[in-house]
Amino acid sequence: MNGLMNRTLLKTATAATATALLIVAAYLFLDRQISEAALILKPTIWHALAKYISLAANGMFIKSLVETGLIVSACDALKNGLSHRSKCILYMCVTVAVAMTVGDVLKELFGRARPALLFEKGIYGFFPLAGDYLHHSFPSGHTLRIFSTMTALGFALPRVRFPALAIAILVGISRIVALKHYPSDVLFGAFIGITVAVWGWRIIYPYGRR
Repeated sequence: MNGLMNRTLLKTATAATATALLIVAAYLFLDRQISEAALILKPTIWHALAKYISLAANGMFIKSLVETGLIVSACDALKNGLSHRSKCILYMCVTVAVAMTVGDVLKELFGRARPALLFEKGIYGFFPLAGDYLHHSFPSGHTLRIFSTMTALGFALPRVRFPALAIAILVGISRIVALKHYPSDVLFGAFIGITVAVWGWRIIYPYGRR
């Protein structure tokens, strides 16, 4: 394994450890309090705005983009060969698809109750394999979709990296304000999206892009 891969692996392990600690701290001390604060905003324009912002990472919308991108990448590769452009489009599509698959599996395994159950029934915590929407809070699907998309876009087009990251953060925050997720759900979703995008890029360019 080359030096670049080793550094990426070390950074991933460090980030995973830090994320795990932050998730535990948020679960114990912050999630309920922040969600209860967000509940106060429900009658305001901020709650409605958060719901609209969340649409940027709507599952059907992102899936449609992935399917379209795969077709465009295949056509471009057939016409012009496997160029950097076609590789980048393919990379983005596969990155998002992998992140979504990982997220769906983890949601089912963890079975975390959404904030709605806390407000309506006082239910808080994890119920593995509960198998319904209201127990699919961890990780946040919208967050991992937008972070995988925007991180991959930032690798493919470095000039838009910071605006793309800002959009991803905004969508992540919107999921909390919209009362769909706890902060730790969003944090885990962001970690998954970023990690999958980073490793996808490293697989395409294991020695760095020349």
